[in-house]
Amino acid sequence: MDYLLILFSVDSLMKVALGSLIGLCLGLTGVGGGVLIIPILQVIFGMHTIMAVGTASIISSIVKANAGISHIMVGNVDWKALRWMLLGALPATFITTELIIHLYSIPALSTTINGAIEIAIIVIMLLSLVSIYNKYRQCANQQSGRMHSNKIAVSAGATCGTIMGSTGVGGGVMLLPAFNTLLGVGIKKSVGSSLVMALILSSLTALNYSRGGQSDLTTAILMSLGAFIGVPVSMKLMKKIKDKHVYILTLIIIVISLVMILFK
Repeated sequence: MDYLLILFSVDSLMKVALGSLIGLCLGLTGVGGGVLIIPILQVIFGMHTIMAVGTASIISSIVKANAGISHIMVGNVDWKALRWMLLGALPATFITTELIIHLYSIPALSTTINGAIEIAIIVIMLLSLVSIYNKYRQCANQQSGRMHSNKIAVSAGATCGTIMGSTGVGGGVMLLPAFNTLLGVGIKKSVGSSLVMALILSSLTALNYSRGGQSDLTTAILMSLGAFIGVPVSMKLMKKIKDKHVYILTLIIIVISLVMILFK
């Protein structure tokens, strides 16, 4: 009975509804994991930054499993670029999450770490806005994808892994520009590739933050349930929209998230 009351409470239904919105955004643009979930958890549900990062990582890993499989099935993944990116990203993510959890466990540093990560999230969003906007402007004259060197892919993966491990942000706002801009992967395959990579990195981040007690599992499950409604809808819409519209949607989502963080 208690479980039913929790499931059908206003708070729970709101989490499911917001999860549906996140799933829709995630499936269409690759953005919607950390960049949208973290502001929602902070602004609407009052979580502190580290807890929001840990909870967002759990939601991202669950939701991106659904969205990632959907993109794999329709062929929206560049496996060569993905392999080289992961080579740099996996060790970087593991080391960074372990370091953040250790530093946050020191009482004298916890407030500083919270503030530093929040500033990092804002900076990453701003940089990603510039990158994606530039790609949108070039969309009309976009050349076919050209794979850059493997060293660039590994370096980009390590950078994204470090940022994602510390902030929970990266699936869309960092990985998407990395695949699309640095590695020359087309926008739709960049969305799919970034989702699959973010699934792997989010799972690793979620595991480490949860071991450190920095996650809300109930919230994560409820929002993930909602996201499973939004993702299939996004897959149907993805077949009908043009590349430039994907860019526009991505820009809108990042701007909304920035406003939520800056004016919370």
